[in-house]
Amino acid sequence: MTTEASIPGNAKPHAPVHQNYFWLRSFVAGGVAGCCAKSTIAPLDRVKILLQAHNRHYNHLGVFSALCAVPKKEGFLGLYKGNGAMMVRIFPYGAIQFTAFDRYRKFLISKLGIAGHIHRLLAGSMAGITAVICTYPLDMIRARLAFQVKGEHRKEDIEDFTEA
Repeated sequence: MTTEASIPGNAKPHAPVHQNYFWLRSFVAGGVAGCCAKSTIAPLDRVKILLQAHNRHYNHLGVFSALCAVPKKEGFLGLYKGNGAMMVRIFPYGAIQFTAFDRYRKFLISKLGIAGHIHRLLAGSMAGITAVICTYPLDMIRARLAFQVKGEHRKEDIEDFTEA
């Protein structure tokens, strides 16, 4: 007598519950990891945008001087201006990239028979392209928010950001 349950003819055993939600866990993990990483470098990203766009308030400064000048002019939270919009963009970006990488990797191995380092390179490239295509409009809004300086004209609606 065996202790294994018999499976009727065409019935397949159910996948364990933890495998059913693997894509959801990957999606959330990628989003949270992206948010943590981008929040850490948000002050440098804000200064980079201000200096690249030659903002008239900061174009004569270097990176370290701008890191000191922004809090003096706009307060400490001025270093994080645009970070909320960045989180709105980076969560889906990180989530899509992380989840798509796993899907593309499995596809390349199973369907095309590509293995080794090249399949991870291709899967990562395709996942990055997928994530950028899906989140590019959010990146434009984030960059425009980060360029604003306290006391200048402020954008009020999302329509203001989408104007070319």
